[in-house]
Amino acid sequence: MNQDKRLSIEQVRIKQPSLWYLGDSVAEPIVAVKAYIDEHFKESISLDSLAALVGLTRFSLAKKFRQNLGISPYQYVCLVRVSKAQSMIVQGIRPADIAAAVGFFDQSHLAKHFKRIYGMTPKDYRQQYHQG
Repeated sequence: MNQDKRLSIEQVRIKQPSLWYLGDSVAEPIVAVKAYIDEHFKESISLDSLAALVGLTRFSLAKKFRQNLGISPYQYVCLVRVSKAQSMIVQGIRPADIAAAVGFFDQSHLAKHFKRIYGMTPKDYRQQYHQG
């Protein structure tokens, strides 16, 4: 993946903020789902549970989420988890402990998603952080 396509948590914003501020029913569920994920990222989160939370079908939620944020709900969950893991890595916490703390099944899942998003493994990131 090239550098231009990598996302950070700060880059994922509602594409149509005016819908939220006007109280439009399209964006409100997306804001609610995003807030839920931000708060409950450590837990197991399914598309069905998110859809039930806001009263949409899983297909409608997935479509509206992608339209408003540019990524799927699952990608956003992974992005939040990896972002939280990144801050824990710089604190010197072991990757196995980090994986469990942020909601990944194990260290290999953390490493896979971390590398996909940041282009390097957690170990490489830690080494780069401590050198800089």
